[in-house]
Order: sequence, then structure tokens, then C-alpha cells
Amino acid sequence: MRLTTTFAVLAAVLTGSLAQQTIVSPTAGQTISINKAFNLTYVTQRSGGFEENSIKIDVVISNKDATFPFPGGLPFSDLTPTGTAADGSSIYSAFANPIVLDGDAVGDRLVAVVEYFNGAGGEPGLDVVFVPVTFVDSPP
Repeated sequence: MRLTTTFAVLAAVLTGSLAQQTIVSPTAGQTISINKAFNLTYVTQRSGGFEENSIKIDVVISNKDATFPFPGGLPFSDLTPTGTAADGSSIYSAFANPIVLDGDAVGDRLVAVVEYFNGAGGEPGLDVVFVPVTFVDSPP
């Protein structure tokens, strides 16, 4: 319970800085089979320049009310940037395998990206961005 409360407070504190980060895929409201990997693409405006530098992300599947961790809901962690956009933004892209979630994950969930970065002056930072999706148990 304490972890859930801590996460909710953390998410509320961070909302002011979330506008610049974008989960490109999956899209809000997308239906995803738990039997098939889905594309996760995340773009951050942290360019690796002087002010902020994106380091890595974790991807977490949470309940619709943003409580986590959802049992088995960490498709991957410590993903480093896979590319750079023309404006210098860091891009993360990977296939997440929701099979680790098993049948308990069917229903409305949130795919959360937890980004770790070095802020201005080298201070460590953390942002969390969510996208609502629906997991279904369809044949592979």
C-alpha cells in the first residue's frame, strides 16, 4: 500500500513536466493482445545537451487507477535510447511482450514509461508518462 501511495504522490508532483514527453505507440485506447508483442515507442525532448540528458526508461503495466506494480507488469527495464530525432530528442523503441502479464491483465490498463534523466546541473530526475490501453486474450 505504501508503494502505491508513494507512486501516486510522485506522479502528481511530476505532472507539470510531463507535457514534453510522448508515448507514440501504443496509442490511447488501443486494444493489445496479451499473446503478441506490441511496439512501444517513446520520444523525450531531452536532447542530451547541456540542460537535460535522458538516460534510460522502464516500462510498467499498471492498473487503470495508476496503482502499480501490476503483478508481472514490467515488460522491460533499463532500456537505453535507440535513436535520435532531427531535433536531438531521444527516441526509445522496442517490442514489449505482454505475455508476462498472463490472463490477469485482460482489461483496461495503463502502459507507463518511467524515464530517468540527468537534469540541469547534473541533478538526477524522474518522469512518468501514461497511456491507457485495453489488453485482450486473443489467439496468438
